[in-house]
Amino acid sequence: MNQPFPYQVEVGNAETGVMYGEPGSDIPSVSDVVLIASGKGGVGKSMVTVNLACALKQRGKRVGVLDADLYGPSIARMLGTDNGLEYNEAGQVLPAVSHGIPSISVANILPPEAALVWKGPLVAQALVQMFREVAWPELDVLLVDLPPGTGDVQLTILEQIPVTGTVLVSTPQKLAMADAERGVALFHELDIPVFGIVENMDSYICPCCGEKQTLFPQGGVKTLAEQKHVAYLGGIPLDPAAQSNADNGTPLFETHGADNLIEAFEALADTVEKSVERERRLRLADADESTRAAHQAFWERLVD
Repeated sequence: MNQPFPYQVEVGNAETGVMYGEPGSDIPSVSDVVLIASGKGGVGKSMVTVNLACALKQRGKRVGVLDADLYGPSIARMLGTDNGLEYNEAGQVLPAVSHGIPSISVANILPPEAALVWKGPLVAQALVQMFREVAWPELDVLLVDLPPGTGDVQLTILEQIPVTGTVLVSTPQKLAMADAERGVALFHELDIPVFGIVENMDSYICPCCGEKQTLFPQGGVKTLAEQKHVAYLGGIPLDPAAQSNADNGTPLFETHGADNLIEAFEALADTVEKSVERERRLRLADADESTRAAHQAFWERLVD
């Protein structure tokens, strides 16, 4: 039987650090790739990823989740899939399926207590295989849960995978917002559309009375979004019950939790869906020869 990634196939030179695959080539069966990113860890990025996937699925989208946080994977536990992976007849890894959402994570093949001790080239190889050597079903959107920061994982994906756009997650804390600002700068520098910034844990829902209380100074994330000319995608309150269910492998949308939480993710899913559709229309326009010629003529007239 074939071994799980990253040992399944040889796709690059691990000693020299040569990049793997063909940059910009499409992923079979996946229409659009959306990154869920954060500058700092612990801001609830994986929780946002899982529940956004559920909200998109509820809207009729075929959605999958790829856990690119190799050193600190959370998706398998949050979806309740940390129980191994299977293979198809061609020897390809089959994504785990839970709550109707196919997903892949190194936590599916490693015991919870195991530490991943891989250097950069091996991490790059594993990442590309998780995209291209996994038998993904037909998907409208593949959500990618990135690790925090702006390091090797982010650069490998942006160099090797066609990305439609990204969503940044931050809390209202100044430290988290400072790192989120660096994340926006990274994606803008590499010409990746930023759909907006989600303000997670903007408030707290009391489990006794259901009252919504603020945790941090308000308005910081919205101001940051305005300064960076990206959309503010709303706030998501902290609900202890929802967090407890997530730890047990049950997403919020499967628990029928707090209405304001569900409404927040429904609004986020609506924005992401519209943003993906907008980028898809732009791709089609760019592929049209007459449109490209008209654009070129416009810029030539403007320069003249």
